[in-house]
Amino acid sequence: MSSLIDRLLDWLMPLFSNWGYLIVFAGVFLESIFLTGWIAPGTTVILIGSFFAAQGELNILMLWVTCVVAALLGDNVGYFIGRKMGAEAAERYNSKSRLRRGMLKSQGFFRRYGGITVLFGRMLSGVDAFIPVTAGMNAMPHWKYMAYDIPAAMLWSGIFCALGYFFGENWQAIDDVISWLGWGALLLAVLVVVVIVLVKRRKKSRESLMEDGGGIKD
Repeated sequence: MSSLIDRLLDWLMPLFSNWGYLIVFAGVFLESIFLTGWIAPGTTVILIGSFFAAQGELNILMLWVTCVVAALLGDNVGYFIGRKMGAEAAERYNSKSRLRRGMLKSQGFFRRYGGITVLFGRMLSGVDAFIPVTAGMNAMPHWKYMAYDIPAAMLWSGIFCALGYFFGENWQAIDDVISWLGWGALLLAVLVVVVIVLVKRRKKSRESLMEDGGGIKD
């Protein structure tokens, strides 16, 4: 298992050595836009980029700045799309569409917590990419939105840069543990993934039953 991971890292290293900042910028930017947020691997590329920064392939400070700038630009795209769409935009989509569900969840958080939603919304998986759109739809002043979004982007980027860098600095110890655990660790990881997938499917089935029974409440 350890050799497999080593081969993967050997394959990724040239990519991130030559194009690391661009790869991270693109991943974070796309993850910050509601139309591509649920498929773009922004968080993953931050972790990988920070891992290689710990190996001396990238500069961790430059990587963090890249993440922050990409997140802010992506968020602003969503914000201005929301301003253009207007407050009733969610009603234009099919009641069972993922887009509408994301918008309505984001609206609920925004109406309850206001600007705090922008500050901590990046930590809310499945809703994070919709929050900039929601802020725009609710005509939140741009200066106020940025006052929350800048520290949010800095904090979010810092957390994942720090995590990736930590793994990079301690990779040899982690690699030794993986080698010792061997296939047991791989089987455990697969089991965890299977459980997560089953839980998510069960949750989606319940949501579908609730929607069929009474629709989504605004």
